[in-house]
Amino acid sequence: MAETCKTCKKEVESGIFLSPQFSDEKVLLFCSDKCKDEYIKVKIERIKVEYPKYYNKLIKSSKSEKNEDLFEVLQKDRK
Repeated sequence: MAETCKTCKKEVESGIFLSPQFSDEKVLLFCSDKCKDEYIKVKIERIKVEYPKYYNKLIKSSKSEKNEDLFEVLQKDRK
């Protein structure tokens, strides 16, 4: 049974999984790192527009070693 990529909606047999953030949310599946990064950029942009104070906290926390992946995505988003 094939699943679909969260971003491009292409059917995939295997890919990159992100665990759910909320109890009522399903596991997110992406066909590639590109699709995963695109999804994260969209989410970050929404946070930036709707929750600017929280976005600033994200920027500060992303500079720590624990969040290197998030920091990379945020840096790409700023360019």
